[in-house]
Amino acid sequence: MRVYHVYIDDLRFTFVDRGPVEDLKERVVEASRANGAFVSISHSSRPPSEVFVTSQTKVRIETATLPREPADTGQGDEDDAFWFDFDSLG
Repeated sequence: MRVYHVYIDDLRFTFVDRGPVEDLKERVVEASRANGAFVSISHSSRPPSEVFVTSQTKVRIETATLPREPADTGQGDEDDAFWFDFDSLG
């Protein structure tokens, strides 16, 4: 089972589905390009909330596999950890 940890500044949100994470990534990029905006977060380990995101906000998304899954099959899963580099968006 895969889980996704999203770190926004000092807050951590954990998701069990990739869809909400992809949606959140899009909204975070939009907010950073718009000189800041509130981004709502739902479907995570925390109660639904909003965070203010600017181009200075530190965001990291990590993927973790819970031990219940079988060991690596050697098929070379690529690392899909995601870093935002807002300086390069300009």
